[in-house]
Amino acid sequence: MTDRMTSAATLAGVLTVASTLVAPCVVTATTLTETIAGRNAILYQPTNLSPVGSRALVVVLHGGMGNAERISSLRSEGSLNLNAVADAGGFMVAYLNGTRVSSVLGPNMLGWNAGACCGLPADLRVDDVAYLTQAIGAIAERYGIDRNRIFGVGHSNGAMMTQRMLCETDVFAAAVPIAGGLETGAAQCPAGKGKRLMAIHGEMDRNVPLGGGRGKGLARMDFTSQAATATVWQRSGVVYDLQVIPGADHSVDSINAQVLKTESQTLAQKVARFFGLLRH
Repeated sequence: MTDRMTSAATLAGVLTVASTLVAPCVVTATTLTETIAGRNAILYQPTNLSPVGSRALVVVLHGGMGNAERISSLRSEGSLNLNAVADAGGFMVAYLNGTRVSSVLGPNMLGWNAGACCGLPADLRVDDVAYLTQAIGAIAERYGIDRNRIFGVGHSNGAMMTQRMLCETDVFAAAVPIAGGLETGAAQCPAGKGKRLMAIHGEMDRNVPLGGGRGKGLARMDFTSQAATATVWQRSGVVYDLQVIPGADHSVDSINAQVLKTESQTLAQKVARFFGLLRH
């Protein structure tokens, strides 16, 4: 009787070990920092990605004096962090970096050459269109992204750069610029024809005024109005929608707070739903 009990116990132990060995691995969401096209990029990959070849990608562009790491870590422009909605919608997020915006500010304060704005990238005519085209292409190739499901969102100088990409390339299927107009001086954007753009702007924005003109930020330039920007997009055949957020200023977090208050959704959810990536 004792021998039988010992054998049963041994068998149970073997089965327990075996079940542990063959148990499926739990896949967790992954944040990766990679050097792509010569600049650091932060990629967020949720657990429930679509099959290779059908995956969606949202490209997030920081504002002037920001950077990808600060958004990813929620230290600034945190309302542009899309990780939570990426988990819900099953899409990848790429937080990309511009280049140094000023010789007298820190090396981690970055910006984009969006045309007339901003700082050193514009003064030195950094080819951010070429960089973003190359970097996004590399990410799409490496991670099995559907080229027809690549979307762009940016804040301030990043909003301006997002629009420049929609104007001059076929990279983005749709875009959401937040608190920034089109600053390239283009009269038309043929590459944008038939695409969708939802511009979001705080009613109380003094850094990049809704009506255009001189802002109170460090850029010290006259900005294009949203009305003038709308004319270019509509003339180009873009499906354009401007949403002015009452009570919000230039800060993306201020805009998020007002969207949450009035629409019962976060800014990130609003963006993902516009792209068709979040169904509930």
